[in-house]
Amino acid sequence: MLKEKGNPEDYALSSPDTEKNTNLFFIIASVILAVFAVFLIYSTLNKIGIINSGDTNKEKPQNVQQLIQVEVLNGCGVAGVGDGLTDILRSKGIDVVKTGNYRSFDIENTFLIDRLGKIETANRVADSLNLDKRFIISEKNKSYYLDLTIVIGKDYKNYFQKSGS
Repeated sequence: MLKEKGNPEDYALSSPDTEKNTNLFFIIASVILAVFAVFLIYSTLNKIGIINSGDTNKEKPQNVQQLIQVEVLNGCGVAGVGDGLTDILRSKGIDVVKTGNYRSFDIENTFLIDRLGKIETANRVADSLNLDKRFIISEKNKSYYLDLTIVIGKDYKNYFQKSGS
């Protein structure tokens, strides 16, 4: 005897098993999606720093305001002195952001120009170079995005040697 297609009794007999399988599939899929969503939320919160991942010994990056940023300008005309001073300053943790030539090469004494009015920063750099503090000039300029300008004079040998010597 052949069964007719579309007989409601056939569907009624298979319906409870199919319904159980469908429900089980949706439950498993929902659990997997929920676990994945929790993982993504945890990762995002950990990445932006809201959740501490337990690395209490991790060294924190230095705050940008704590960095001393300077430009070094050659005012004596001797090639290589700017690179020499840049190396010395970077070894002391000072960020040299720009190098170049001063408007003239007739500068007798090396001097610092305080660009932001932070005289204590200028004093620290002068001390690190053994530069006399009377050679610190304060010239606030809000258009400069650095702390100091160092102009190298003909007395550079008193403070540092040019690179390669």
